[in-house]
Amino acid sequence: MTKRRRFLNKLGLKLIALALVLLGLFLIAEASFRPMIEQINAYECHQAVLRIINDAVIGELEHSGMDYSSLVTLSMNGEGDVTSVQSNIVNINRLKTNVAERVEREIDRLAAMEIRIPIGTLLGLQLLHGKGFTVGMTIQPLGYANTTIISEFTDAGINQTLHRIIIEISADVDALIPGFETRVPVKTSIVAAETVIVGRVPNAYTHVVTESGDLAGTLNDYGAVID
Repeated sequence: MTKRRRFLNKLGLKLIALALVLLGLFLIAEASFRPMIEQINAYECHQAVLRIINDAVIGELEHSGMDYSSLVTLSMNGEGDVTSVQSNIVNINRLKTNVAERVEREIDRLAAMEIRIPIGTLLGLQLLHGKGFTVGMTIQPLGYANTTIISEFTDAGINQTLHRIIIEISADVDALIPGFETRVPVKTSIVAAETVIVGRVPNAYTHVVTESGDLAGTLNDYGAVID
């Protein structure tokens, strides 16, 4: 074996050893930073989708012009006491459908965009936050946005009851950056309308359940006894 061949063999072994060391360091770095990258990736995606949902719901409420009186009818007796609270099925169902469609359109539009995240932010290093080259993240919707209308009563003081109509939206999306994919559930609630009912607690209350079904749901009367 000539000196040149022995030299080349030793060089080859050294290069292989160096490659194995670099591979090991890469695997160690990936194992160390992967949880942080996935966490920040999920957070950035969650915030982006949350902004889209909030803007979509607020935009639909402004566009529809619906307020408390459009969604709820209060019945009173001769003394001015509220005796029943009845949901407007048609308007609530229309609002639910329009909000769901608008949210889905906006999330689909977001999926066509690319969100840029600085590498320093992805690595979770405080000193490098917001710095370095950016990595593109895309958002892929999974299924449809689920919209639920909730009617909530809470105590607001002596002989006062706060009644709120709340829109609850949930959606699942995938946050994708090169080499990483994170499943992100997004859920938020927005008050569509509210009022303070002054006087005795109503003797009758009609609530619309909208968790499932094509229409607003099933009507449930709770202790509907009107004086």
